[in-house]
Amino acid sequence: MEESVRLNIPKTMRDVRLSQWQKYIDVYEKNKDNDARDFLEKKLLEIFCDVRLSDIDRLGLGVFENTMNHLNEILNVKPQFSNKFTLKGTDGVEVEFGMIPNLDKMSYGEFIDLEKYIYSDKDLHKAMAVLFRPIKHKSKDKYIIHEYKGTGYMAEVMKDTPLNIALGARVFFYRLATKLGNYTMAYTLKELQQKNMGKEDEHSVKSGESIKQYLHSLETMLVKLEKLQDYQYISV
Repeated sequence: MEESVRLNIPKTMRDVRLSQWQKYIDVYEKNKDNDARDFLEKKLLEIFCDVRLSDIDRLGLGVFENTMNHLNEILNVKPQFSNKFTLKGTDGVEVEFGMIPNLDKMSYGEFIDLEKYIYSDKDLHKAMAVLFRPIKHKSKDKYIIHEYKGTGYMAEVMKDTPLNIALGARVFFYRLATKLGNYTMAYTLKELQQKNMGKEDEHSVKSGESIKQYLHSLETMLVKLEKLQDYQYISV
């Protein structure tokens, strides 16, 4: 008797690892314009249900269609933001991670790394390594996380981040950046007008050019984040 095909079907987006989503997005982007619907559907099952590609043709039609519908449903849910989550280490011990408690107090290095990786699907685990770190002390709703040691320190671990946490954090950062960005641009322009009113010296000219470059960079960041906000997570 032929052995049945086993599927490890995630119940919700919480059961999907970030690395699985990244792997599928990479496949999808490379094949979405090649009339490869059947291939993409099989890759979706292979990656998210931990099944060999060669075994998928043995699945019953009803099982295949129901599983595909279920995956598309859970992977297209807009995730809710959460500032804490747990991961089980190789020793079986669960470690609780927390987001930077005060984003407005993050270091320059943290901000630069976050800005570098938050837009990239393939590098999203590195952005998570900036935003989240193990909690070393917690009291009620407040907590303290470990100091930032660069993305290399936790990036591989963050590939196991639950997908709802990663995408929820991205949406949260978009909303925060939009709010702070609009405020910062308005405030900076007001300050510039006040400081340079009636001045035409070299210092004011250089200052004005620096501000223009900064505002352009900020506007570019917000446009990128806005595109990510409307991104269709999975589409097959």
